[in-house]
Amino acid sequence: MATLHEKKVQFNSKLTISNTGGNLSTDSGLVLVKEFMESLNFSDLSKQYLGIEDKRLYHIHDNFSLMEQLIYQNIAGYSTDSSANLLKQAPIFKVILDKSRLASQSSIS
Repeated sequence: MATLHEKKVQFNSKLTISNTGGNLSTDSGLVLVKEFMESLNFSDLSKQYLGIEDKRLYHIHDNFSLMEQLIYQNIAGYSTDSSANLLKQAPIFKVILDKSRLASQSSIS
C-alpha cells in the first residue's frame, strides 16, 4: 500500500512526519510550527534580543524555555497557564521542547 511522503524534521532526527498512522497526537501540527521556528532561529534570536532579569534562586526551567513552552501552548489553543499541568505528560510537547519534564502551571505563572 502506498503512503504519503515521509519527512524527517530538522530539529529532531528521530521524528518523522508521515500519514501512516502509528503514534498519533492531536497536537502533532506543532511539529511543523517547531520546524518553522527553527528555520527562523527563534531560540537564538530570542536569547539575543530579549533581556529577562531573573531573580529566582531555585528553578529547573530557565525563562526562555518557559517562554517557548507558553508560546507553543498558545499556538495549540491552550491559552491558560493551568493548561501546563494538563500538558506535562504530552509526548508532542516533550519532543518539540526537547525535555523529559515540562514546566508546571506554577512555574509558568
